[in-house]
Amino acid sequence: MKAEYDDLVYRCPYLPDFSTSAEIEPAQGFIGQERAKKAVETALKINEKGFNVFVVGLPGTGRRSFVTSFLQKYSLKMPAPKDWVYVYNFSNPSEPRAISLESGKGSQLKSDMEKLSEEVIELVEKTFESEDYASKRSELEDEYMRKKTVLWQELQEKAKELGFAVQITSTGVVTVPIYDGKPLTPETLDSLPDNVKEMFNENSRKLKHIIDGTLYKSRKLDREYKEKLKDLDKYAALFTIGALFDEIKKQYESNYDVVEYLSTVENDVLANLSDLRSENEDLRQLYKKRYSVNLIVDNSELQGAPVIFERNPTYSNLAGKVEYYSKGGIMLTDFTLIKAGAFHRANGGFLILEVENLLKNPYAWECVKRALLSEEITIENLENALGFSNVVSLRPQPIPLNVKVFLIASPKVYYLMHAYDEDVRKLFRVKSEFDWELEMNEDNVKKYLGFISSTCCEFKLPHLNREAVEKILWYSSKLAADRGKLSVKLGEISSLIREACSIAEERENKTITRQDVVCAIEQREERVSLIQEKYDSQIKARDLMIETSGNKIGQVNGLTVMELSDHSFGVPVKITARAHLGKSGVVDIQREADLSGKIHSKAVLTIEGFFGERYARHVPLSISATINFEQVYGMIEGDSASLAEVIALISAIAKIPVKQEIAVTGSMNQHGEVQPVGGVTEKVEGFHRACKLHGMTGSQGVVIPKSNLKNLVLNDGVLSDIKQGRFHIWTVEHVDDAIELLTGKKAGKLTKTGGYERGSVNYLVIKALQKAREISENRVKTLKRRKTRKSK
Repeated sequence: MKAEYDDLVYRCPYLPDFSTSAEIEPAQGFIGQERAKKAVETALKINEKGFNVFVVGLPGTGRRSFVTSFLQKYSLKMPAPKDWVYVYNFSNPSEPRAISLESGKGSQLKSDMEKLSEEVIELVEKTFESEDYASKRSELEDEYMRKKTVLWQELQEKAKELGFAVQITSTGVVTVPIYDGKPLTPETLDSLPDNVKEMFNENSRKLKHIIDGTLYKSRKLDREYKEKLKDLDKYAALFTIGALFDEIKKQYESNYDVVEYLSTVENDVLANLSDLRSENEDLRQLYKKRYSVNLIVDNSELQGAPVIFERNPTYSNLAGKVEYYSKGGIMLTDFTLIKAGAFHRANGGFLILEVENLLKNPYAWECVKRALLSEEITIENLENALGFSNVVSLRPQPIPLNVKVFLIASPKVYYLMHAYDEDVRKLFRVKSEFDWELEMNEDNVKKYLGFISSTCCEFKLPHLNREAVEKILWYSSKLAADRGKLSVKLGEISSLIREACSIAEERENKTITRQDVVCAIEQREERVSLIQEKYDSQIKARDLMIETSGNKIGQVNGLTVMELSDHSFGVPVKITARAHLGKSGVVDIQREADLSGKIHSKAVLTIEGFFGERYARHVPLSISATINFEQVYGMIEGDSASLAEVIALISAIAKIPVKQEIAVTGSMNQHGEVQPVGGVTEKVEGFHRACKLHGMTGSQGVVIPKSNLKNLVLNDGVLSDIKQGRFHIWTVEHVDDAIELLTGKKAGKLTKTGGYERGSVNYLVIKALQKAREISENRVKTLKRRKTRKSK
């Protein structure tokens, strides 16, 4: 049936009365994604492990924008999460300690500790330079010296009683025997009587024990002095700095971890007073760094819970890392070089990741799973986690994790991960699926108009007049490939409006007109249509041998769609068929050359089933037929050419010419019913371009399945030629309808006698098959007679 012009013109019956989009109330939020929105709301209500969200949809449907916008609004109702800091671990320096504080307290603690370390070092220095401290230390030294003096006096007295004098030198204690009031030399001692020598030897042994005891007491006095001096220093320092620590502890008394940490800092200060008093500035700076605070998560300026979108989800960008610096050719690090990752920043809120980017980065997906399964964030550099590094590194204490992760993916990636990684089912129990189209009804059109108006308001653009809005809706339906639907690829629509605005401004238009939108669409298509133009130039030069006039036997114009990442367009293709005597069946040349996809191979088998059901009931099939897509050197996939292939085969078998000015697209089942196909608009426009390149005859057109009529969203050039009768669209429901259009003959119905109407296409096919059968049988009989003669 021929489609009339009015049946092909795009109309939106639900447009309200308005002059420009300025009269339309801007839409709030996103449109047409109620299913996805409900899924997200469900996930947010369930605060349990595993209820993270997989956001699935085609690129351009606003997945990330919707999720980010929705979560940002939702997060405002939530409390701001805690700050996190890493501090020096005095008991185990290789494992920096993680401490959480109320939002805003982290930066305060960092500032307080910087001031405290400065004040402590300054006060310690002043304390030990004070007169009071010098006086007390002098008293302690005097007391110590008195005790040491008494001790050595007692030693000298006991030595004198034993006949010795004692001298204290730098090398130790020296004893000298005294006889008759004079010191003895070794030679003089040897000249004394034996009984005297024996006495001195005995007394020398006694004196040695006394000296050892005195030295032990002296060392004990030294230790007591040092301890008392340390206690004095500690008391003096504590008296000075204790008030500082008491004051800061009072500020954080509600946080046990901070108070405990401050106590350890205080104890460390008191234990290292000598270093803090040192004039070595590097040593002082070392202690200042030790007492500093590494604020890795600061939520002081955050309103509600965090919503983090990590654009580059590498392993370290997710889990954080420990950085190093080089000094003297040695790699060094400390707790101040611990850096936060996206999990730290999103903790207590939401983390949004794009799966395609996540999977590109080694071990990033494993990092996400490990964090969600363990419910904690462990900072460990990748080289250390994999055991590839021998550099000694820190092992920061893990931080508890409370985050809901939203993964954004295309359907293909989602289903692959869901099938091959069982952790996906455990960790991402909620699927938020984005639709790519809207049913065209009054409510949805109203929402769509609101989106157009809000786009103009958001980007401060001039508004669109009514005709421009209608063209935008036309473009949306073309993206959806259905006149009864609207595309939800709102990013495409928004960018088209902005391009049209740029054109309107160049023309000094105060509103965006239909012509501005048309020009924007043309410019957009021109930018991506280089390959299409190359095909068109080959068709014009007849390098691609497409016939758009005349009649041919066994040849039909089929239609294919070239799918590029940013553009798709239709291209006519010559489908030829040949029939000859031989083994019955259809040989698909593409399939034999391994250039046929599975769906196309199935379509060829369907064709064989159709021929068997329609014609083999009358006469056995005794011919072999071949089908070929001429000048096609890539893979053929899909079943949209099966209708054209059947017509080409019928034409080849019955020797009936087929009109070359008509192209055919449509799938077919074994009963001959024509089924809908994809890309019908691109196919029609592709053959229309070919006809214009070769010259319009007024009888050219395309046969499409009737069920595809709603999918036609044709451009103005095609519609203009249809309106003027230079180009035509025919819709068919059965193969016989297409046969009659392309051959100009009746397809032929079964009569009461079981045959087909005389002169019909089906009748001629049966006759051709019967003739082929007779030839085949005669050939067999002739061969048998020859064999019989030879045997005689």
